[in-house]
Amino acid sequence: MSDVCMITPDEAAAKALKRFERDCRAWAAALFASSCGSAGERPQAYSIPLHPPTEKQAMADRNAARAWARTWHSSPLAGDVQWTSRNWGSIGQQTIPVRLTLESPSDIARAAGAGALWERMSERTLRLAERYSERWSKACPSTDPDALVAAVRAVAGRCCELEERDWEMLLLALDWLVDNQDATYFVRQLPIRGIDTKWMEGHQGLVKPLHRALTGRDPQFARQAGQFRVHVLDERLAPGDLTDLALSVEQLGRWPRLPDCVLICDNMVNVLALPPLPGVIAIHGGGFAVGELASVPWLSHVPLLYWGDLDSNGFAILNQLRSHHGHVTSLMMDAPTLDRYRDLCVEEPTPSKATCSHLTPSEQEALALVLAGDESCNLRTLRLEQERIEWAWACEQIKRRVEYTAPRNERPEE
Repeated sequence: MSDVCMITPDEAAAKALKRFERDCRAWAAALFASSCGSAGERPQAYSIPLHPPTEKQAMADRNAARAWARTWHSSPLAGDVQWTSRNWGSIGQQTIPVRLTLESPSDIARAAGAGALWERMSERTLRLAERYSERWSKACPSTDPDALVAAVRAVAGRCCELEERDWEMLLLALDWLVDNQDATYFVRQLPIRGIDTKWMEGHQGLVKPLHRALTGRDPQFARQAGQFRVHVLDERLAPGDLTDLALSVEQLGRWPRLPDCVLICDNMVNVLALPPLPGVIAIHGGGFAVGELASVPWLSHVPLLYWGDLDSNGFAILNQLRSHHGHVTSLMMDAPTLDRYRDLCVEEPTPSKATCSHLTPSEQEALALVLAGDESCNLRTLRLEQERIEWAWACEQIKRRVEYTAPRNERPEE
């Protein structure tokens, strides 16, 4: 019976599993809606035709036909099977399975071997519905029911995967956030046993959609201000003789004495290793965090130098910095530097796709070279990292550019 496609119990279970994985989140959403008194789409029964053999096909391989029927008689799914009697003249009356009908999500889950999973998903969905009806709806009277049902559908699967402790913590976190919508606390301050920043970061994919559906906005948390590492290369500029500081943008904006020149460098170690330079302070740019320096007004009034990796992302960062500080000058980000250290280049794993409209012609030339790569070395793109450049040579380039860019007046000793 090679041409007969009789469906076995295992094949029917595989079909049920596929349907379960496709629709279980929609069933959970419907369960939530109905539990909250909203109209929802009722899950449909799932019917699987078993493609029993015809009389001719059964006669061609009676043993296979009997074995197939026996598997259904002994299957745990036998009670969900529609059986029919057929009177075949050649082999007499036969009772054969013709269709498996699974009436509910629970039946489909059971047939799929996912009964425990659906039971857990159902239980947690009902807990969400109970929480909403008894508590959250009072704190959020303007909640859009459709948006909340959609959020439950989006998170139902991941809620089901949570350990019991994390599940209970999720409910407690939502309780507090819904009841205190105008509070702005650090996560560490939330009065919820066991909650910490790492937990919230790891579970924001559940907290945010449900909170947004309930309140119309994401939860508001206080955030630590970003900080910039500052190395003062001239002790006369150091506030309180402190030459190595970590400052917020707001604190950096209150720098007490204007330097003759500021060097922004994308490599922390380079910033800390720089030798003394009269009239200069160095700032660790921190990649694309340089955009925050737009709010430091006094940077517009002093010469700025930028030294980043010689790759497409380095030029994208330079472009961003120059978009709000148009007078910035790049250091060691040109074709001659690339040629000098080409043998130390590696491939840039994720080239930037940013449009760099604020680069000079020489910088555009260097950008084109790094994007072109080097076929002779089998490199599709090029990256010359700052730390690959000889330190003594780099320091000499910085010193020359500082002297050229910012001729200094003698500062009196204090």
